[in-house]
Amino acid sequence: MISPRFSLLLLSLFLLLPSWAKASDLNIVYHDFAPFSYEDSRGRTQGILVELSQAICLQWPGQCNISIRPYRRAIHMFSNGEAKGIFLGWNRERAQSMWFSLPLVQTEYGFYTLNDFPITELSQLSGKVIGVYGPSNTYTSLMRQQEKLKQLSLPPLLTDIYPQGDALPMRMLQKGRFDAYYVNKQVGRFYAEQIGLTDLHYLSADRAILYCVAFNKAFTDSETVRQFNHLFVRLLQEGRLDKIYQKYQMQPIRIPQADLAPKSMPF
Repeated sequence: MISPRFSLLLLSLFLLLPSWAKASDLNIVYHDFAPFSYEDSRGRTQGILVELSQAICLQWPGQCNISIRPYRRAIHMFSNGEAKGIFLGWNRERAQSMWFSLPLVQTEYGFYTLNDFPITELSQLSGKVIGVYGPSNTYTSLMRQQEKLKQLSLPPLLTDIYPQGDALPMRMLQKGRFDAYYVNKQVGRFYAEQIGLTDLHYLSADRAILYCVAFNKAFTDSETVRQFNHLFVRLLQEGRLDKIYQKYQMQPIRIPQADLAPKSMPF
């Protein structure tokens, strides 16, 4: 005879089955944004965000695929519903039309300069030319720095915008094409190492950047994202993502549950 406790467990599992049985197939696209997501010389997908998503995909009850595409192609696939999810930095404007996963990592943006221009405060960049990857969350963050200068009644930053956040802007900084490069701290460090540039100074500017998987509200319901988030938390609690975070010398970020709904993070 089945014990009452075991019967209750079976009933609980049964009640959960319809939600998971109806789980949507997922197609998540990333773009070349090393060291968070990129392809190595053999065409293999790499990076902490890719590996975390792959771990979640392995447990997803439906089909779940991850691919890396050129940035504009990835955005197009996401905009027309061809891809359910895309890697993006969270911001308030995006949260109006997108659902977001819980943050996979927290990172920061800042200014890289050559050592002969060792800036210690934002005001030193007033009127200077700043390289930046855009359109992007990085560019949006740079505009917040612009507002700070405006409030100080200082001349604005001048921007030199690049369509890809790869090694090219760092090479342009090395050649003196602009005064500073505004970029994700880890991304800038990765590409500086790639080109052998060590003569660098860094000034932190925006320290609470959340990298997530975004889902278009026009094509994906909140329940799908809620399931994704619950699965992510379960893997965290079971310690099954620890090795990935340790490999990249990063830690998971937890935000108060009361802050999730305002950020369009179903849970």
